[in-house]
Amino acid sequence: MVQERILVVMPNWFGEVLFATPFLRMLRAARPNSCISVLGVLRGEEVLANNPDVDEFIVFDESGLHRTFSGKRALTHVLRSRRFDTAFILRKSLTRTFLLMLAGIPRRIGFDNPKSGWLLTERVKAPPGSTHKAHAYLQLLHGPLGIPIAPPPSYGYYVTDQERAEVRRLLRERGVAEGGSFVVLHPGGNWPHKRWPPERFAELAKRLAQQRHEIVVMTGGPEDEAWVGPIMQQMDPLPVLLVGKTTLRQLAVCLEQARLVVSNDTGVLHIACALKRPVVALYGPTSPAITGPLGDPTSTIVIHHPDCCPRIPCLNPRHPGSPGMASITVDEVFAAARQMLDPSVRSSKREVRSEPP
Repeated sequence: MVQERILVVMPNWFGEVLFATPFLRMLRAARPNSCISVLGVLRGEEVLANNPDVDEFIVFDESGLHRTFSGKRALTHVLRSRRFDTAFILRKSLTRTFLLMLAGIPRRIGFDNPKSGWLLTERVKAPPGSTHKAHAYLQLLHGPLGIPIAPPPSYGYYVTDQERAEVRRLLRERGVAEGGSFVVLHPGGNWPHKRWPPERFAELAKRLAQQRHEIVVMTGGPEDEAWVGPIMQQMDPLPVLLVGKTTLRQLAVCLEQARLVVSNDTGVLHIACALKRPVVALYGPTSPAITGPLGDPTSTIVIHHPDCCPRIPCLNPRHPGSPGMASITVDEVFAAARQMLDPSVRSSKREVRSEPP
């Protein structure tokens, strides 16, 4: 019997949706008989597919279907029809919080803020800005529901056997044998100044192939194809190229099968952590303390030189140059990769080149 109907309003970036999965896991554990629905953008639905802590995903298409007043009114009717008892809103959003009120959800819990806090029924003091976002979301469960906060052990991402079979076929078509070993390099990023220089990815791939005899698989979305082109021109031997060739779900399965993932600070990095893969994470203008990888610390190396950036985090996509990323050398990334590829020499403690998360 369902005891309570709960709605959780997700952030937009798919990396931050992953940060919210410990929140969902803890909520499910505390309210096992509740029906937990999620409201979020379409890309969030891909991240939360097959998640056992989510019963329903309601898409909020703010730039399309729900852009107009009539579209938002239709969404309000959908929310009202679900008869939610409680809503948690994980982001500061006047539009979303207003929709919760119009939908008649009696208990609306979120972080206190001047923008939309006045529409909440329970306002939780926002944690310090240096708090990891996965930890910050848990604060919404502690005060209002009295749920003890434990450090989130990892994110949650769930793939299916059918998806695994699709990716095995995709890799076979590109010369990677069934069960073959490979390393994933993910050179993309949502902002240019979060990307390690392409020529350094090329040199790293060359060393992995020539000195470690690793098969290198390059991944990314269609938006990364222009960025990866210069890398391909400098690589010998050529990597297996999956940039723009997979869905997000297929890319995740590729990560799951990799021996190692080397990535800039992107949502893909956090999917790799959720799937318990060894990772080398490259951080420049963002802070590992706030958006760093979670999971097994012995399988994660974060390389970050915060002194090279004028401000951390620097959230301006038009920031000129990328001194933080430029300060990361091929030598140190290759050394970190060798450490992760050889479990016998892995450190018993996560190696972080800045403040720990």
